[in-house]
Amino acid sequence: MKSFQKVILLLAGLGVFGFARAQRYDTPPFDFDRGMDRRYVDSLLQATKNRLRDLDRLPPSPTVDTARMEFQCFIATVHFNGMAHRDSALLKASQLVQVAERKRNIKYQIKGLLLIERYYRVYKIDYPQALKLNYRLLALIESAPATYGLYFWRIYRNLGHINSSIGEFSEAVGYLQKSIVWFEKDKKIDPVHLSDLHRLLAEAYKRQQQLDKAEKHYVISWEVLNQQPKVALSNKAFLSNDLGQIYNSQRKFSQAVPYLKQSVAYWGQLNSPLPQADALADLAVSYLGLNRYPEAIACAKEALSKNQKVYAPMLTAYSVLVEAYQHQQDWKNAFDYQRLYNAKKWEEQQAINQTESLRTKAKFDRERLEASHRQEQLVQQQRYQMLAKQGEIDRLNHTFKTKELLRISQTRDLQHRLESQQLKNAAAQKQAIIKQLKIDQLRLGLSTQENLRNLLLTGLAIISLLGLLLLYYSLRLRRSNQALRTKNREIEAALLKGQTIERKRVATELHDRVSSLLGATKMTFQTIDADILPPRERKRYENSLTLLNDAVTQVQQVSRNLQPDQLLQQDLLVSLKSLVKKLNLAEKTRFSLKYEPALHLSLSPQVKFNLYVICLELCTNILRHAGANQAQIKLVGNDDWLAVQVNDDGIGMNNRITRGLGLDNIRERAETIGAQFWLESGAETGTSARVLLPLTTG
Repeated sequence: MKSFQKVILLLAGLGVFGFARAQRYDTPPFDFDRGMDRRYVDSLLQATKNRLRDLDRLPPSPTVDTARMEFQCFIATVHFNGMAHRDSALLKASQLVQVAERKRNIKYQIKGLLLIERYYRVYKIDYPQALKLNYRLLALIESAPATYGLYFWRIYRNLGHINSSIGEFSEAVGYLQKSIVWFEKDKKIDPVHLSDLHRLLAEAYKRQQQLDKAEKHYVISWEVLNQQPKVALSNKAFLSNDLGQIYNSQRKFSQAVPYLKQSVAYWGQLNSPLPQADALADLAVSYLGLNRYPEAIACAKEALSKNQKVYAPMLTAYSVLVEAYQHQQDWKNAFDYQRLYNAKKWEEQQAINQTESLRTKAKFDRERLEASHRQEQLVQQQRYQMLAKQGEIDRLNHTFKTKELLRISQTRDLQHRLESQQLKNAAAQKQAIIKQLKIDQLRLGLSTQENLRNLLLTGLAIISLLGLLLLYYSLRLRRSNQALRTKNREIEAALLKGQTIERKRVATELHDRVSSLLGATKMTFQTIDADILPPRERKRYENSLTLLNDAVTQVQQVSRNLQPDQLLQQDLLVSLKSLVKKLNLAEKTRFSLKYEPALHLSLSPQVKFNLYVICLELCTNILRHAGANQAQIKLVGNDDWLAVQVNDDGIGMNNRITRGLGLDNIRERAETIGAQFWLESGAETGTSARVLLPLTTG
């Protein structure tokens, strides 16, 4: 008897132990910062599989079934978050849904479907399939909203993410606001999810260009995240990068720099080069906005070294390099990075064109699924109303039957047959209503298909007509542009010819009349006997004669410069050499010409003429106003552009002086040939003028 009691106690103890083992189905939290660590992920999977094998040795029970489904859900989550076997995550989540359906466990059906929806939405970017799964989840939750209503915030979060991804930002904002409202009803959820919701809402506002609202929700997300005792570094890295981007968009560059530096440091700790490249590109934008060009160039180049796959950070880095090198007047590097930017921009546009059709299909499927969901709700509501009416009819029939039985017992048989007939009629009426509903549904489907077909045909016709119109106007525009270019060339040739004739006429007048008059005046002065003049008058006579000689020299020089015959016949370098030689005759300032020996210029007569006149005007200003000892004309260029620089070591100039030196005429001449003109001056550094000419337009 005692041994039998011991056996009973032992079996009871084993049962209690097994029940306790089954009750312990809690799982450890996943460390997202170690998501790329293969050993960490494999250890979690192996430990969970061992616990599943332990469950197989226990007798079946609801507790054991719940533990098994929880472990399957955790394995699918680890597969997805580990990023190495995401297809395995889909397989495990599908198996979980099948088991939950057999066990009629709605909670784990919802969990499994959430994992499958995340797989299609985040990994496969299949938004139509993700939308179908979300509406399937809504139907499950609405079957028992009192029990599973706390899952609503996840569904609205998913719908907000999908709508934001396909460009429906207003609807995305509405879904995300609903998600936040439902989230606050559940006090057991990790607040890190609330930070993610505010971050998604801020992203939707940013895409709508509502930057103040976006900044507000990014700040709320950052505050919620920093209030938690332990947060994944990846969350802080993403959010600090987003804060830096929103401050860059608002041109608050000094506020953006600390957040972006933090983001770069976080991604460096996580050894994630692609997101670190994104943060570096945004940091380069901040430094560029603060005019810290060397740091902007360094960050942009480091971003390009870490990323050669994602278009957005690459384009940002290239644009920063182009603008920074332009500010540093490093035109060669600026042109090189501009070419790289244009090539990468074209590649990005090709990728956008390929994905645009997928986005359009996702929008259409979303609208179709929403209509289907509303129709299902309407049919279900009608079914509930029909059942309520039938229940009311049954209640009235029962009351009537009771009264009749109490009042007339003799008519029991007749009343029974009457009730049977009424039930048959009600059943027949119900069947007729159901058949009519099915017919209406089929008609609605056929009408929808017909409308869709007509819409597609109309769209194709409109697109074809627009294509023909665009082709026609393109041909007309091409012909008009060709005629305008021909007319412009004729006008430019006529203008250059007119300027040349006028310069020849003015030069002839100066040489034949003014020069002759000055020569005659000089000869008249020389007939005066200076020896008989008093010392004071003799001094005036010598000064007047010197001034007269200077006037003759200046008139001759102006006459020669007005008609540079060799400019229209020879290379620009030959004309500039001759100009420097003439300028050095004045013996006030020493001029020099510097150019690369391999430089070969093939310029039109108009471009040569205007560049020569610009150099002449700048050198004349140096002689008159700069008081310089040395001046230099420098030519630098390649196959794409030509830079002409005129520098001196004179006293510089202020704003009042620069307005009277003909600089507006120089700038207009530069713009006439498609060039750009800059002028920099300082009391200690002298004056530097630069003309940058793109040779493709020249």
